[in-house]
Order: sequence, then structure tokens, then C-alpha cells
Amino acid sequence: MRIRATVAAATAATAATLSAALAVTSLTVPAAAAEQDDTPTTFRDIQVNQNRDYTVVVPAARKVAFLVSAIVSDPSGVQSVSFELWHGASRADADGWMEQVGFDRCVKINDIESKCEAVVVADPYDNLRSNALAGVWTVGAVAVDGAGNVTREYDNPWLARIKRQTHLSQADATPEPVKKGEALTVKARMIVASWEKHKDVPLIGHQVLLQFRKGTSGAFTTLKKVKTDRNGWATATVNATVDGEYRFDFAGTSLTQARSGRADFVDVK
Repeated sequence: MRIRATVAAATAATAATLSAALAVTSLTVPAAAAEQDDTPTTFRDIQVNQNRDYTVVVPAARKVAFLVSAIVSDPSGVQSVSFELWHGASRADADGWMEQVGFDRCVKINDIESKCEAVVVADPYDNLRSNALAGVWTVGAVAVDGAGNVTREYDNPWLARIKRQTHLSQADATPEPVKKGEALTVKARMIVASWEKHKDVPLIGHQVLLQFRKGTSGAFTTLKKVKTDRNGWATATVNATVDGEYRFDFAGTSLTQARSGRADFVDVK
């Protein structure tokens, strides 16, 4: 949806760093426009969290600031851009919102294009109070061109992935040392951020991979797939053959961060 209106020209201060931007009051989105935009501002090359797979990982009790940016083009140039994110099937039915903090920073590329970026904050104490808000969020933008006209872009499928942080403990293999051919039990614990409880809790019923490599270098090979129990523990039993390292690996999900745990070296006698 692109609509346009004239607003008073203003000079916006820019946030040079993430930490500085966090101290600034949230920018107000321009007022609703009345008439259709016949020469719309265009947006391209949207990036979230500096294009780290458009993913932001948020712990249980700490806010995370990240950048959203786009290349913005208009025949009259670009004054400013503001970004927002929402969670839900549509903007009208959203159950979660994130707005930029402070002012945007637009760097002119040429007479009609600028690269504009702004800081958005994901906060378990504010806009991420429910674990159900993990997953895909939609990114929208509002631009003010060089003539002071407003263009709103809410229809493009720009997406961000907001995920709960995970931790996977170092593997613990017993007994050590172990005789060749004897059973070896390997355990590790998986926990995940709860934005509701503001602490890490067991990650229950998720598949993790028991992996092994001979010696202490080279690629790991998957030996078994197991699921974490109600306390987050993954347990697997294998027969010891040669000296090497065992670890667990979690591929992550659309809601949770991928993790590889630290390995435990086992000496086979």
C-alpha cells in the first residue's frame, strides 16, 4: 500500500551507533496520507541484522538492538525513512510490534537514491513478552521524499526471523577411559530462553544429533538422533572404537537458535 501526503520539512539527527540510538525517544511515524502516490518511492535490498540470514536471536532477559536497512529511491531524493516490524498474518491483525528507536540514518548514493538504516530493539520485557512471538515478523517502511511527501510500504514480503536463544552444554561421555568395544554413554543438556519467565528453561522433545570425529580435528559424523527429555537432557549410548571427540548438535528451528555443543574427548584403551 503506497499513499502520499505533504509534511513539514525537518532535519533529523542521525544515530551513529546502536548504543547511542537506544537512548533516543522512538521516532513518530508520519501522519496518515490522503491521496494516492502516482510517483511512489521505491524500496529494495532490505536487510535485517546486517543480513545475518535476516535472523535476530534474543535471550531470556536482555534486549537486543539490530539494524534494519534498505536502498530507497525517489525522483526528488530521500529525506528520511522509518521502519517497523509486526508479527501476525497481516498488519491489521498483528499481535506483536517493534518500532525503530531514535532517528534513521540515510546516506546519499546519488541524486535519487539513499541507503537508509535505523535501529530496532527486541525486548523480552516490552515487545517480546510471549514465547508465541518467536518466528517470522514482517518489515514495513515509511519514507519521506525530498519534496516532503510520505510513502508507506506495507505490502512487500520483507521478513525477519526473531528466535529464542538456546544453549547446548558440553557433552559428557562415561566411563572414561573406556575399553574398546564397550558401551559409552554420552549426555548433554539443551536449554532455551523463555521470554515469559525471563530465564532459560529446558528445551523439551527436540531432536539433537550425537556426532563423533576421530582424534581432535576434521569433520564430525552423525552417529545417532535422539530427543531431549522433559529436563532438556539428550542421552545416547554407542560402542567405543577409537580415540575421538563426541558432541551433540542442534539444527535449530524456525523459532529457536541452532547450536553445537562443545565436544568431550574419549580415550579408548
